[in-house]
Amino acid sequence: MTGSDNHTPEERLQRALSTLEEMVGEDHPHTVLARMRLGDYYYENAQYTRCKPYYVTVLEKHTQIYGPDTIETAMATHKLALLYHALEQYDKAEPLYHEALRVLRIERGDYHQDVLGVLKDLATMLQMMNRDDEAQELLNFAQDHLSGRWKTIPYEA
Repeated sequence: MTGSDNHTPEERLQRALSTLEEMVGEDHPHTVLARMRLGDYYYENAQYTRCKPYYVTVLEKHTQIYGPDTIETAMATHKLALLYHALEQYDKAEPLYHEALRVLRIERGDYHQDVLGVLKDLATMLQMMNRDDEAQELLNFAQDHLSGRWKTIPYEA
């Protein structure tokens, strides 16, 4: 058994991030991925305030590295929207959901599982905000696709 086996997952993720920052720099895609994984760890453990700086930085770095209208940036945007949603900061989450949808619809199409997943998350938040009619419209769109009942007019973000 090695010494590294005694470290917690959080400590291993932090060490990996530190090592990558030293070896290849803060802006390298591998470092950004390590930062995202540490943010994911905090998110999955409901440590939202600890997660926030990682997700904010990941979105900034993805925009810088890949550009604003890419799948990578859209997925990072969705993660930050989910975080603000969990923090009940709906005014910050909603525009991020719409931005993620805008890019994913262009890159993946209206009926891709990534688009439907963001729609579902947005609808859930809208329900929490008592905007039930809007939420139901999004859920109907997603359900119609998943059940095979295709709509002729795609959702417009």
